[in-house]
Order: sequence, then C-alpha cells, then structure tokens
Amino acid sequence: MAEVYKAYHPDLDRYVAIKVLHSFLAEEEDFLVRFQREAKMVAAFRHPNIVQVYDFDFDAQANAYYMVMEFVDGSNLKAYLKELTQEGRALPLEEAVRIVIDVAKALEYAHQRGMVHRDVKPANIMFTQEGSVILSDFGIARMVSSATLTASGGMVGTPAYMAPEQGLGQTGDERADIYSLGVVLYQLITGTLPFDADTPLGIVLQHINTPLKPPTALNTRLSADVEAVVVRALAKDPDNRYQSASELIDDLERVVAGEPVERISRDAAAIWPAAEEMIASSAFDRMGSWEWPTMRGSVAASPDQESPWAWLKRRWAVGLIAVVALILVGGAALLAIGMSSSLLASLFPQDVTPTGQAAPFASIPDLTATFDANATQFAAWMATYQATTGVTPTPSSTPTSTPTSTPIPDLTATAWAACVFDMEVVTDRAVWPSVLVPRQRFVKRWQVENTGTCAWPQDVRLVFVSGDELEVVGEPEVAPLAPEESGGIELTLRAPGGYSRYVSVWQLQCGDGTPIGEELEISCRVGPTPTPPPTSTPIVTATATPAFTPTPTEPLHFSVPIVVDWHHTPDGKWWAQVGLTAWGGDGNYRYYLNGISDETEFFNGTFEIEWGTCSDWWGTVIVTSGDEVARWEGRIEYPDPDRCP
Repeated sequence: MAEVYKAYHPDLDRYVAIKVLHSFLAEEEDFLVRFQREAKMVAAFRHPNIVQVYDFDFDAQANAYYMVMEFVDGSNLKAYLKELTQEGRALPLEEAVRIVIDVAKALEYAHQRGMVHRDVKPANIMFTQEGSVILSDFGIARMVSSATLTASGGMVGTPAYMAPEQGLGQTGDERADIYSLGVVLYQLITGTLPFDADTPLGIVLQHINTPLKPPTALNTRLSADVEAVVVRALAKDPDNRYQSASELIDDLERVVAGEPVERISRDAAAIWPAAEEMIASSAFDRMGSWEWPTMRGSVAASPDQESPWAWLKRRWAVGLIAVVALILVGGAALLAIGMSSSLLASLFPQDVTPTGQAAPFASIPDLTATFDANATQFAAWMATYQATTGVTPTPSSTPTSTPTSTPIPDLTATAWAACVFDMEVVTDRAVWPSVLVPRQRFVKRWQVENTGTCAWPQDVRLVFVSGDELEVVGEPEVAPLAPEESGGIELTLRAPGGYSRYVSVWQLQCGDGTPIGEELEISCRVGPTPTPPPTSTPIVTATATPAFTPTPTEPLHFSVPIVVDWHHTPDGKWWAQVGLTAWGGDGNYRYYLNGISDETEFFNGTFEIEWGTCSDWWGTVIVTSGDEVARWEGRIEYPDPDRCP
C-alpha cells in the first residue's frame, strides 16, 4: 500500500517517518476525499499507544499522497516474535497480556471516535526504545478500500488476522478489530496462529468455517480464564465477541488479578453461521418469495420425493466446493460480461428438471437480477484465488454437452491488482574486498524475504534504477519466492576504471515494471591496494626461507590462504571467501588461481570458491612480484565438519 522513508526535520531537529502511498491510488476518483478525511481524523488522535501523525499532503510532481508521522525508533512485534522463535524462547504470559491491553487501549480510543483499524497485526504493533507499545497504520485501510480494489478481488486486511465477516467481503466494525487482536493474543500465548493453510484464501475460509483449536491444547500452562478470553475474542459471530475493546481490557485485567471471567460455550464461539445457513442468508433468502410455477405447480412431487427447492438448497450446501469451482470458472466470466442467461442455461438444462422430469427452460423464472447482483462478488473470489495461488480453478465435473463459444475474459490484470508485492532485506553483505582495483570483478549479495501476499512471478528481475551504472558481468537469477519465503540474490559486476567511491541503486521488478519492495544499494570504492603489514601467519616462500625480516629487497613470501567468510548455498554446496597476505619482492603483487592468465587472476589477495558439501577444496595459489614467483599448493578445509556424516 505504501513505502515508508526515514527523514530529518532540520528546524525541529527530529526524525520523522514519511509514508508515501502508491501512485496508482491517486487515480481513484474519490481517493482524495477519503485521504483527506481519514488522514485528518488520524492526525487529530492524541494517545500514547497510537503513532502520531504530524502532516499529510499531495505531491503533484510525484503524483503521490503522503503522511508525515512520528518516527518510532524500535522494532515491531512481528520481528520480536521471529527473534524469540530463533532463540527458542517463549513470550511470558504477563508480557503478552500487557502488549494486548495497550493495543486494546489504542483501539478503544479510536473506536470512540468512529475509526476502525481493519488491519491489526504484529507488523503494525511497534515498540519504542523504552518498550512502550505503539499501534500504527490507522486509517490506511479506509483510504485504500476503493471500488477498484474491491472489484479486483482484493481484501482489505491480512488473511491470517482477518475476521470472518471481512473474509466474506463485509467492511466489519469495531468487533472485527477485536477479532484481529484476539488472533494476536492467541499467537502470543501459544506460539502459533489459530488458522493456517497453503494459500491466503484457504486461511480466510478457515476463519469462516473451521472451529477454533483451544489454546490450552497447545499450551497446557494456560488457565481456563485466559482461554475463555481468547475464545470469546475469536467468536466467529460478532454478536458473541466482546462488543468493545474496553470489555476485553476489563477481562484481561481480571485474568492478571487472578479473578474469574465470564465464559461462552465453545460451540457459540465456533459457529457463525454454518455453511448452509451462510449460503441461505447470502443468496437463498432472496429466493424465498419467488414462484416456481413448473416445479411447484405443474409437476407434482410424490411424498417421498423432496421438493425442488429443498433439493437445490441441499445440493448447494453439500456440494459447495464443486459449485463454487464451476461458478468461478464459467459463471464469473459470463456474469462479468453480462451474460446471465448463458450461465442459467448451463445450471438448468432445458430438458431436465432437478427431479428428472421434462420441463421447458422458459418456465423457470428469470434469475438474472439476483445473479447479476452477485457478479462482482463471484468475480472477486475468482480474482483473489488466482492472485494468491497462481492457479486458475478447474472443475472436475464432466463438460456439458452444449459447449459455449463465448470467450472467457482475461482476468490477468484484475488478479494482478489483487496482489501486494513486497520484499524485505534480511542480510545486506558489504562488497568484498572493501577496496577494489580498477576493472576488478566482484559479487554483491543480498538475502531477502517475500513479505507480500502473492508469490513473485517467474519474470521478476533485478533492474538498475539510478546512481552509478556499473558493468554487469553475470545477470542474477531471482527465484519466484512464495510469501514469507527467503532467498539469496547475487549480482556479479565489474568495477569502474577510475579511483572513486561509486553508489549504484537497483530494484526488484516484475516483468511489467511493477516494483517489489525497497531499493537495493551497492556501494563500492575503487583505489590503490594497501600494502599489507607483516604477519606471523605460517608462510610459503619461493625460497622456502623459514624465517624472515620484511624488507623491500627480500624474497617474495605470502601467508597460507585462510577462510575469512563462508556459507552454505541453496544447491547444497559451500561458498567461501579466502584471503592471503603477501610481502617482500618489489611490493607490486599479482595473484592467480591454478595458473597464470587473465582469466585466473584475482585481486587484493582474496578469491572465492564454491565446492561440494563436506569435501575440502584443493588448488594452487600463485603470487608474483616483479620477476619473483611464490606458489602454494594445498587444500582449504570444509569449515563445518561436524555436519558431515
């Protein structure tokens, strides 16, 4: 939805955060009105647990809306949980309750002023250096909940923390925020999310239909009262949840004080509504008053034969997945271009009724109005499914005997708009060596994580965007990472020919130019190679002299190569940077690997190797200085032998 920059205000001598909303939002007809309304409301907030908004405006040159906010110099709850997991530690119950109470206080303040957050999640819960809890991104969901985003299948919110009513396309009220905060509380006290699936859409469906697994089943140390709070906060029916954040705060404070809290049954918390009831309330309730002259009049049903209405309702409830698949593939496409009659013809063949009796199709009432009213919703489901899984739903049923020649519209652009592509840099390795010689080849490496909602497309690439344009020796291969998956990016470059410091800015982009995450910076310096000082490291000499006194006239020596940095590679090998130090001779050193040629030369006494796991690297290092040549032949040991069988 936005990019965030850290900025400095010289007059006030303070840092701020500037959130720049993506420019495509400015194309929305009523976005300016929404932006001004929501930003003005959030800017009026004054609460210790809500990030302070200082200013908001529109930058005509960049065609972007931005908000200037308080800079919170600390981590967020998502990063904190990840750190605890890596260290094998659990969050103490008292700390978890304190965090949730502070967030609930922020929500209560905002709810009383008519503002619903709609995207409460650990990434939006931040900490100051003093440990205070700050809730950020108020108003963003309301700003971007545009007609285009909704029609394209986008859901405002994060699936793992989304209330059931939000998953069904409803905007949700204050109780949706309470549900999302309940998911955060469940995660803090159990170490896991209440619902998980392979795709975001699958997670949304679990929030709607799957009963909650009791927290005590995952953490037996939890009391019944703590579980009661979680169960009530995560009730699928909003009427069974806490009706305000203050109610949640009261119960959490009772738990801390060791007092009992009111409980609701797990059944009441889990059911909202059952699948058949949900379908009836969203579609069939509107069909209740319709007349079915052929099915109810001219065709008499026997006592042991169910009515057409009961048959249709039962079939929809029992065959929900198959029906949705058929509608998504054929119906949504037809409805999107206004061909309701074609869809009805496929659902109700002209020669057969649900009871198996002949009846003309013309005798069935016109359902066009109702199905057209749901066309946008069906198209949205299809687009979301495609965007989150990358797969077009295909029904397993037998094709109809009367195929239609109407082409299915291309929904690629719609599905694309439903995705949020983002990336976070996990590791940014500095260029090695720190000083390059002119025209030296070097490698820049990053470890990145896909923090968006969709897998990256196959054509994602690393693109130069600004700064000093460096010569690319090897084009990087960027893996199409799935959400929350990490991977490495390597870019092989050649240093410029002149002495200077160079800064080159790159960015991951989709094939159509859509940016992914923050820009990636490459900083390197080209200059003269510093002469290494003498070292006590064991040496190999051309003259095999056991001891030496470093002088410009003495024979050439260099140290035994050692591993200075290494890691395992994704293909099961190990990579290492190997360094050595030379002295003696005339001081103008040239380094080679396995032979003397332009192709085998390396610089600054540092070379790279990539070798099979658990095996040692064997090779020859050659150093020249004037007319003198020193040679070392040996092995570099695998740095982690304990991992070998």
